[in-house]
Formats: sequence, structure tokens, C-alpha cells
Amino acid sequence: MAENDDRTRDDRIGHLLRRGIPILVLLGLMAGAYFFWRDNHGAPKHEPAARSQDPVAVTVMTVRPETVPLEMRFLGQTEASQTVEIRARVAGYLEQRGFKEGERVEKGQTLFQIDRRPFEVALAEAKAGLAVAEATAERASWQLKRIEEAVAMDAAAQTELIDWQTQSRIAAAQVQQQKALVAEAELQLGYTSIEAPMTGEIGEALKDTGSYIDAGQNSLLAILRQVDPIDVRYSITEQEMLRFDQQQAAGEISVPALSQIELEITLADNSTYPHRGAIDFIDVEVDLTTGTSVIRGQVPNPDGVLKPGQFIYANVLGVRRVNVLRVPRTAVSLSPSGASVFVVNNQGVAESRTIELGEWSGEEYWIIKQGLKPGDRVITSHMMSIRPGVPVTITGEHVRAFQPAGGDESPSSSQTSPAMTQGENSR
Repeated sequence: MAENDDRTRDDRIGHLLRRGIPILVLLGLMAGAYFFWRDNHGAPKHEPAARSQDPVAVTVMTVRPETVPLEMRFLGQTEASQTVEIRARVAGYLEQRGFKEGERVEKGQTLFQIDRRPFEVALAEAKAGLAVAEATAERASWQLKRIEEAVAMDAAAQTELIDWQTQSRIAAAQVQQQKALVAEAELQLGYTSIEAPMTGEIGEALKDTGSYIDAGQNSLLAILRQVDPIDVRYSITEQEMLRFDQQQAAGEISVPALSQIELEITLADNSTYPHRGAIDFIDVEVDLTTGTSVIRGQVPNPDGVLKPGQFIYANVLGVRRVNVLRVPRTAVSLSPSGASVFVVNNQGVAESRTIELGEWSGEEYWIIKQGLKPGDRVITSHMMSIRPGVPVTITGEHVRAFQPAGGDESPSSSQTSPAMTQGENSR
């Protein structure tokens, strides 16, 4: 029994040694790592005092009043400058069609031909009736002359003279009546050939060759549209009109004569249409249902790129903002608390300045409503290295974006004030 107890005790000691030795080794490694870290990283080190920060080399933009384009962009739609319904004026069978559907046709081109034969017969009858009337009038005139001579010699009664005078007038009137019938027959015959009243693009033929048509409800044959020039129509809200008038009255914007305002068209793929147009109509009333007023312009369309019914953006060029302050968008820092820029103060140190943003000016600039004044030097480079109180060295002036002589920056993809923008979301 004692031998068994000794064996059991030895087994337990061996088991504890097998389990405990790895744990002791692990604890020793952890203790060594701790002391190593404390001696090499945890103890404070004595380093030489830091040098004062060197100035950061930056470029600046000196804020000054500028006259810049007022970018007005409206969602609009194209429409034909003229739309003509091609209708038959006489009844008959349609013999020929002189065009291909959807193609351009020229003014005077024959579009449809109606059977001429019945109208040629009617013209021949009218001419024959005219010949009879002219012969009757000639006979009455000769007879009247003979009676007048007889009455002068007391060879005929006065009543007979009066009778032939009446007959002569009736015959002359019949001649005039027959001439009118001839003219009407010629006109009806001319109506059998239907010509294009203008140059334009013609749509689908609504009647096929061989169809019987008349001059009533069955008379519509096709629709012809003039698309060069083409009209551009868009709407402006009452609020936009009021704001525009207020800005103009306050001298904040400069508006040229209507003839000097241009329309630039941006297509659905954001490309700029190569031809510019002009405004030719401003509605004099506000639509009661929509609260908008219609503005229409005309744009050259020599190549037929624009089709009636297209949705486009109409960019109004020529109106300018006067005496605005603006800075590059890259110089503006945005945060939940608002917008700010860094300016260089008189001590050559970066200073944070809170600003109130207006609209965008082109692709590169913000218009500043409040927070800056003319002469302020706004930092435009090395924005990641700038902090309030950092000394800076000015190495150059920010180069402003080029503006054409007319002051028209391309607004093809720019965002303007919501009050002057129709159908766009704010960026």
C-alpha cells in the first residue's frame, strides 16, 4: 500500500513539472521583454531643444474687386422655329410623293401631286364659257352701236336703244364672270401640285400614294419644320426674375442690351454646341399654373445637330457681376463649423479667417460674401503644412484663371446660385 502511495505522489510531481516548466519559461520571456522595453523606450530621454520652425514658402492671391460673368444656366428644350402643316386644298387621288420621309426639303420643291385631269377638264370648260361670253359681248356691242346710229336718224325707237344698252352691260358682266371662273379653275389646278413653302425637315407622310384626299379633315399630308435656325425655349421663375431685378437695381450686376446677350447651348453629353444664339422673345406675363415666364432664343443649326424636342442647357452669356471678391476653391477649408481660409498677416504669419461663401465662379473660384476685404493675401499653396501662427514666406502670386476679352468664362459645367439656376441640384 505504501509503495502505491509513493508511486502516485511521484506521478503527480512529474505531471506538475511537465505543466509548470513551460509556464515558467513563458513568464520569464514576458518579464525580460518588459524590462527591455522600459530601459529602451519607457525612460525619458534628454534631447536637444527643438529649433524654431522655419517659414513655409507659399504663394498667395491678393484679393481685389473683380468683374466676372454672372453664370446663368437653365434647363430648356429645342423646338422648330417654324412648323407648317402640309394640307391638300382640293380633293382627288394622290398620284406621287416627291420626297423621302425625314429628309431636308427645299422651298418650292414638289412634295405631293394630286391627279390633275379633273381640274384640267374644269379649266377647259371655264375657258370655253369665257369664249362664249366674249362672243356674246362682242355681238351685243356691235348691235348697240347699230341701234345708236338708227336712233340718231329716227329709224329706231328709244326703248330699243335702252334694251340693247342693258344687253351689252349684261354681256360684259358675263365676260368678267367667266374670267373669274377661269382663274378659279387655274387656281384649283395649281393646288394639285403641293410645294414646300419653306426649307426644312419633313416628317412622316401621313397619306400614301393612291389615297383619296379632300380639303377637309382628311387633308393633312405631312408636317414640315424649319430647324435652321432652331428655337430654344426655357422658363425663369418669378423669384429668379425678382432677384435679378434687385441685383440690377443695387448695381451688383451689369446687364448689356438684349442684342448683346448670347445663348450658349450645352448638350445632354455635357458637350458645348459650337454655334451661339440670341434671345428674341421674353414673355410679358407669368404663367398662373407654374409661376414661370418663358424666354425664347434662336440658335443657328446649319448641320442639323439640334433636333426639335431635345433637352439642353441654355447658358446666358453677357451679364456680369460687379466688384466681387473671389478666391480659389483649393484655398477654402470646409468644416462642420463653416468655411475658412488662411491669410498672411502683417507679421508674416498664417492667420485663419472665417468666411461666408457665395456662388461658384467658373470651375476654380468661390465668390466670397463676407470675411475678406480688398488687399487680404490668401494662401493658395502648401495647405497641408499651414496652421494658425505658422510663419510663412511669400514666393509668388497666384495666377488668376484666364478670361477672354468679353469676360465670358465657359459655364458649360459650372454651378450658379440656386436662384438663377433652373432644374439643377446644388453642388
